[in-house]
Amino acid sequence: MTSTGPPIFDVNALTSELQGWWNEQVANPDDPFADPPTPTGTIFDVLPVLDSLAAVTGLIAIEKHVPFKVTSRVIRKGGYNSFEDMISDLMPKLEKLADKHAEKAGTTMKKDAA
Repeated sequence: MTSTGPPIFDVNALTSELQGWWNEQVANPDDPFADPPTPTGTIFDVLPVLDSLAAVTGLIAIEKHVPFKVTSRVIRKGGYNSFEDMISDLMPKLEKLADKHAEKAGTTMKKDAA
């Protein structure tokens, strides 16, 4: 028997939390211990804003909003060039995981519209 339950995760709340996390990760211009600005015209021009290793710490924020375990495999190899880049990559993956979680639980759960 399949029942419709509450949304499995709130997309807007998760996106908001990830935006705060992203901002903490990439922007801290007044930090006296921050690395010096990288020169242009070097290999640093092709590096992502947030590499995949750093992006893994975002799983902590994600798992506050979903009732299932999220592995580091959802993080794109190489990382992300912007917050929008990260969200457009992660949300479809999280929705698929939510659907699998709901199927295992034997229920159909709808996600909030973004």
